[in-house]
Amino acid sequence: MNVILIGYRGCGKTTLGRMLADETWAEFADVDDEVCKRFNNDSIAAIWEEHGEPAWRAAEVEVTRDLVGKDSMVIGLGGGTLMEPGARVAVEQAEARRVYLKCAPEVLHARIEADGRSAATRPSLTAHGGGLDEIKAVLAERESVYEAVADKTLDVTHLQPVDALRFLIARCL
Repeated sequence: MNVILIGYRGCGKTTLGRMLADETWAEFADVDDEVCKRFNNDSIAAIWEEHGEPAWRAAEVEVTRDLVGKDSMVIGLGGGTLMEPGARVAVEQAEARRVYLKCAPEVLHARIEADGRSAATRPSLTAHGGGLDEIKAVLAERESVYEAVADKTLDVTHLQPVDALRFLIARCL
């Protein structure tokens, strides 16, 4: 059975996903990274600029369908993956445990700001151009979808990765 990690950028899907895969002898895949490979570019912002967001989203649906069809995977979804109907259906129908990694907007903002690569390679999602206002606005659109699709929710706001991993294994799997 697969484990699918859901949440906003900066919540820890990749960090926890890699840790969980190591702990459970599973393979880890990050949807954003896999889509970037299809475009032969590691910058989502550059891909959006060159090919457009619709091309990104179409590839994201394909990658998600491919990954959820595999077995013994830990999959970190992109923050917007579930907003695409094809990806959402694939995740909902997958033989998997789906976990929403919930995190307070202020903490997400701090984590994103601390990750210089994120600012350089990820596009703004609203007219706010990034920052706390953007996070709050996008979460207001996405959170109900995250919660509806997830089997379990783990609030990682005040957890260090090793503690989040322990709770993830004990309470969500």
